[in-house]
Amino acid sequence: MAHAEDAPTDSPPSEYTPRAVQTLLGSFCGMFCTVGFVNSFGLFLEYYKKDQLSDQPESTIAWIAAIDIFFIFGVSVVSGPLLDTIGPRLLLCIGSLGSVFSIMMTSLCKELYQFILAQGILLGISLSLLTCPMIALVGQHIKIKRGAAVGIVIGGSSLGGVLWPIIVNELLQKPNIGFGWTMRIVGFIMLPLLTVTCFCCQPAAPPPSPSPSQYQPEPQSEKSSPEPQSPDPTKDTETPLLQNRTLHLTCLSFFIIYFGMFSPFFYVSSYGVARGFSSSLSFYTISMLNGASLFGRVIPGILADKYGRFNVCIVFTILAGIVALCWTKATSVAGLVVFSIAYGFSSGCGSGIGYSLSPASVRVAVGDAEDGGVGGGGCYGGYGFECYGWDTYFRGAGAEVWVSGAVDIRGGESARGWVVVICRYCISAR
Repeated sequence: MAHAEDAPTDSPPSEYTPRAVQTLLGSFCGMFCTVGFVNSFGLFLEYYKKDQLSDQPESTIAWIAAIDIFFIFGVSVVSGPLLDTIGPRLLLCIGSLGSVFSIMMTSLCKELYQFILAQGILLGISLSLLTCPMIALVGQHIKIKRGAAVGIVIGGSSLGGVLWPIIVNELLQKPNIGFGWTMRIVGFIMLPLLTVTCFCCQPAAPPPSPSPSQYQPEPQSEKSSPEPQSPDPTKDTETPLLQNRTLHLTCLSFFIIYFGMFSPFFYVSSYGVARGFSSSLSFYTISMLNGASLFGRVIPGILADKYGRFNVCIVFTILAGIVALCWTKATSVAGLVVFSIAYGFSSGCGSGIGYSLSPASVRVAVGDAEDGGVGGGGCYGGYGFECYGWDTYFRGAGAEVWVSGAVDIRGGESARGWVVVICRYCISAR
């Protein structure tokens, strides 16, 4: 009678090795400081137009965020191939130092061009050198439950979007601190967290090579070996990465999804102030939106591993489009709070699964992980070009670059509604 303990166990080893857990921790901290900080820009937009840049129209101030997002995702076209070439450690270190330095330089800014250089260009490039390697490394370690793992990591950006507006707003309210020291304190908070990112984010260990004793000589077959066949000229050859149609369609789909994803994150605060709500409530709507997106990035990520990433992404992207159509009808405090929570949850799924879809889809497209950085960089680069055009379009400035016939959202309720409709149609078209 066979004993139960003699039964063979075929369960695969856990993907959550110590190295993988360290990478998840480092990526979580990095997302807290990168995308999480960018998600709080709505607070800076409202502060700049009242204090630092009070002589500039709001549509002009919006260029800071537009350029920042453009470089975060656009530079990934370069950081992706660099990741494949030189590895993640150098990129993470340069990006961390550049991020802290840009925050410190922002504390000294007085003019618009200075903010564009420090908080727009330099910070955007530095954050790009951090974001692309972190997502790629998570994909190297976790392959089966990728949606849940990436959802947890992207949850760091949601947590940052909750805490950064509260921290910055409270510091700005202190007259003895002011804007300069507020930004320096932000830099000092980022420094240890990004240090954790640099030391904890590591590439997956290569598979162990078989020992010489494992090689067994194959027995000589009595039959003659078949003659080598000449290659079939009609057989399709391997498609180069940059000519792969599947990759192009994947990048295009992410381009459409993200065509308006970030706009409420930046302008829900300004919308509340324009509606006559208190400034404190308007600032906290950013935290509410990001707090809901924390659950929207983790929970659907778990569902995506079971029901399919594309399936879950399509459902929640359409839901985000429906919720966005209700934005202009949020004319009360309760309505704005409900909209912030609903949109944060539904859009959080789109961005969280979008990150997890990029490496997976690229792997399907290229059939190999060696060029994952190049392909992932192409997908993330698509985010940058559309965010650059859409952010300015949303405020009625520079829309002609990407969309013929700019619509000034400040021009009235009807114009604002049509902008939201067009935006959400493009997202739901995925």
